[in-house]
Amino acid sequence: MRRDFSFPVLALCFLLSGFAALVYQTAWTREFAFVFGTSELAIATVLAAYMAGLAAGAALAGRYASRVKRPVLAYGLLELGVGLAALAVPVLIDGATALLLAWFGEQPGLPDARGGAISLFYLTTSFAILMLPTLFMGATLPLLARHAVRSDAELGPRIATLYALNTAGAVAGTLCTAFLLLDALGLRGTVWVAALLNGLVFLIAAVLARIAPLAAADEHASAAPAALGARFILPLIALSGVVSFSYEVLWTRLLSHRLGASVYAFATMLGSFLFGIALGSAIASRIAKTRARALAAFAFAQLGIAALSWAAFLAADFLPAALGENVALFANAGAAFALLLPAALCIGATYPLAVRIHAGGASDASAASARVYAFNTAGSIVGALGAAYWALPALGFVGVLTACVALSLALAFATALRCEPRNRVAGALAACGFIALALLPPREPLQLLHSTPLEAKVTLHPVLFSAVGESSTVLVTRDELGRYRIRNNGLPESLVVSSEADFDMGASARWLGGIPSLVRPSAKNVAVIGLGGGLSVEGIPHSVSEIHVIELEPEVVRANRELSKYRAVDPLADPRVRLHENDARSALLLTRLRFDAIVAQASHPWTAGASHLYTREFFELIRSRLAPGGVFVQWMGPAFIDEALLQSIIATVRAVWPHVRVYGPHGAMLFVASDAPFAEASESVPLLLARDPEVLARLGVLSPAHVEIWLRLDEAGAAEFSAGAPVITDDRNLLQMRSPHVTTSGTSLMEKPSARLAALSPERRVAPAE
Repeated sequence: MRRDFSFPVLALCFLLSGFAALVYQTAWTREFAFVFGTSELAIATVLAAYMAGLAAGAALAGRYASRVKRPVLAYGLLELGVGLAALAVPVLIDGATALLLAWFGEQPGLPDARGGAISLFYLTTSFAILMLPTLFMGATLPLLARHAVRSDAELGPRIATLYALNTAGAVAGTLCTAFLLLDALGLRGTVWVAALLNGLVFLIAAVLARIAPLAAADEHASAAPAALGARFILPLIALSGVVSFSYEVLWTRLLSHRLGASVYAFATMLGSFLFGIALGSAIASRIAKTRARALAAFAFAQLGIAALSWAAFLAADFLPAALGENVALFANAGAAFALLLPAALCIGATYPLAVRIHAGGASDASAASARVYAFNTAGSIVGALGAAYWALPALGFVGVLTACVALSLALAFATALRCEPRNRVAGALAACGFIALALLPPREPLQLLHSTPLEAKVTLHPVLFSAVGESSTVLVTRDELGRYRIRNNGLPESLVVSSEADFDMGASARWLGGIPSLVRPSAKNVAVIGLGGGLSVEGIPHSVSEIHVIELEPEVVRANRELSKYRAVDPLADPRVRLHENDARSALLLTRLRFDAIVAQASHPWTAGASHLYTREFFELIRSRLAPGGVFVQWMGPAFIDEALLQSIIATVRAVWPHVRVYGPHGAMLFVASDAPFAEASESVPLLLARDPEVLARLGVLSPAHVEIWLRLDEAGAAEFSAGAPVITDDRNLLQMRSPHVTTSGTSLMEKPSARLAALSPERRVAPAE
């Protein structure tokens, strides 16, 4: 009776463990990004550290679990250790930041993301900070297997059940973190929820260890371990891990074209993938009862991964047409779920099947589950890093899909040969798969790559440039009117002006570069965060002698270079321009350069690379990198915010600078801030017109009236409008959490202009000249 009682309770505990683990992964990725940046290098480094800890923990547990007399209590203590170590992570990150500044700070220029010493520092500190909690996480499953598996008949089913429930908890953790906890509690509060769950699991395990002790502990300790003869499965499950995480990277990048890159979209995609894995593990629990059955099932699971992933890739191109004009997140997420689920079911089955193949019997349960977990996780690290860093940029989506399908077919064929007798059906199907892959190679999903979460209709335009970068997919297209557009992961970045007569198309972007000189004519050096289509650089007057451009994705720079022959003005040909490929926060943190002006044009504020450029902490970093009297300008599109978010943005800027204005040229919103009073247009415009009439003509500024007409809130108006509004912080990023809802709900300032904002706008005494 005690045995029947203990397993369901421990299974529930393991579900809670999975919930907490994904909360931590989400939180730690964000917390490290505040210091290391959101470049793919920084994110991949943190992911590698996280997964390496899991693999190491499993390996250690597999070696020593047989010596543990009370594995349930040991499991509870590990969960307590995870919670305590997780609470220490923010403190350790602060310490790492201090070391980073001490060793690499005050650089004479803006550093690039690929600096060897800095990359090594990121890698080392990530591993050092995350090793302890993730080591504890990785050791939990082998210890539970040590307690839960008491007979050969229980080996496959119980390992599969534990793995399925842990993954189901991860699904819940992913979705709850994105849709509930981050918005309600903030980043630190969300971590506390996970830590409290770890504490609860410890208490349950401690009580269970007393009332339901492991009756057969001595048997397990003294029994001669069965020979682990099926060691061949370890490299196969490692390669299977490479495939599964390569697919995760590929689908995240592909589906972001339709779902967007919001925290909700990413959580929905990851949750869909994990749900399939959990369900696949549950199904495997009914199959993996003998090694022979598990071997055959593993071969067919690999065939399923290959065939269903290939089919999903082909079907993905029909996704925009199937959804039609429905751009709602949940409709798109449902379609993504349907695409990912079938192959994910097969992926989820592989781990418990591999454990059953590797283990000689019940006494091997702990060691076998640990070895398989360690090998599978090591392969997952290779897949995640290899796909993001090398495979996708080098091979593209079609190349990665082809390589993964071929590898799964090879795994199926190799497993079929190890079956006793050999599984001729699986082997023949794998061979047919290779032939089909050679004769009918997959094609690029052009409809999906041209789609965007902001527009329901997909129109295929000629592609002038296409590249899969390390952090985004960049397309340059030419429409029927001869206009060129740069798209980043499907999101429209910028129109590129090919004729001086079309200056209106880029007027608001040029204002972003020009307004610092309009309010501070003495500005000499300017930093631009985000290259986009280069229009903001075009708007910087020649009175500025030095322009530093910080761009996260190198392929955006390449796209602009490809466009140089088509555009009226090539900003990258400007000798004043210096390009730096890095995350803005990371680059600015480590330099001693001081600028007369910094302008930021993060175009989609809910995305990972942009959302952390609107917080109080980032604005404080910006202020520390401005010279006395320096000017900061932040762009915002009215389609992404409502009145409440606008109030919060202004309140956040005002929390850092005493002088704040809001301009609204050509439909955009520009927040202009400084620690010194601004020059008035009546003073600056005549001066700049005398110096640089050509650039001011591109801005549409021919007199002071053309500046004054766009002033939406002066300093008094900004103070009154934002009074009492909550400030956006790294911990509570209101813009990141709420902007996606605003954009799709019809409540944005583009759809519903703010009457209060209009009422507070300064009185216009002059009209712009016709």
